[in-house]
Amino acid sequence: MDQTQELRQYDRLHDPARVLALSDGVIAIVITLLVLEIHVPELTGGQDLAEALHEIRPSLTGFVISFIVTAIAWAGHRDLFALIRRTDRTLVWLNILYLFPLCLLPFGAALISRYDREPVALRLFGLLLVLIAITRLIIWSYATNRRHLLYEPISRRTKTAVVLIVGVQIVLYVLAVLISESAPVASLVIYAGVPILYFIATFVDRSTAPPGAVEDDFT
Repeated sequence: MDQTQELRQYDRLHDPARVLALSDGVIAIVITLLVLEIHVPELTGGQDLAEALHEIRPSLTGFVISFIVTAIAWAGHRDLFALIRRTDRTLVWLNILYLFPLCLLPFGAALISRYDREPVALRLFGLLLVLIAITRLIIWSYATNRRHLLYEPISRRTKTAVVLIVGVQIVLYVLAVLISESAPVASLVIYAGVPILYFIATFVDRSTAPPGAVEDDFT
């Protein structure tokens, strides 16, 4: 094999396109599975439709929270891989690790859809959210601290901003897990509120970033 062929094979092995294709496919399936937990209610015992729809409120709540969490996970993954020129073995496996808790999210959503006031269900759901945030932080830190994987170096400000935003998510999710038994409603409110805080923090980060910073394209 001549040098040109070796370089081509090397480029194919480290091309991030296949990593992105796998990730997009998995996340698309996760979103599809999430919606399967929502069922059209049956009218029984003289119920009207409004009463029946009220009974599926936990399912809708679980779906909305999980859908937004999945959307944020995909958007963050997109933002990161827009910066990545090539992959290595460790990055590939970290990406698979990142997908692991996302694949379990439909199970967590189903739990809180049926048992939205049960501490065990709330803890398991919160644990999945913590794992999603932690694995995102790990893959971000690994990739952005290895210049040979990137199109261009990432500024310290950008690295710090993402770590802070995701770190606050982790802290709030852990808090929700800890209070799930004594205050299950508050725990569920935290799960619903963290994505809102994420969008606010991302907007502030973009608004205060220097002109031309990579944050301009962050979602």
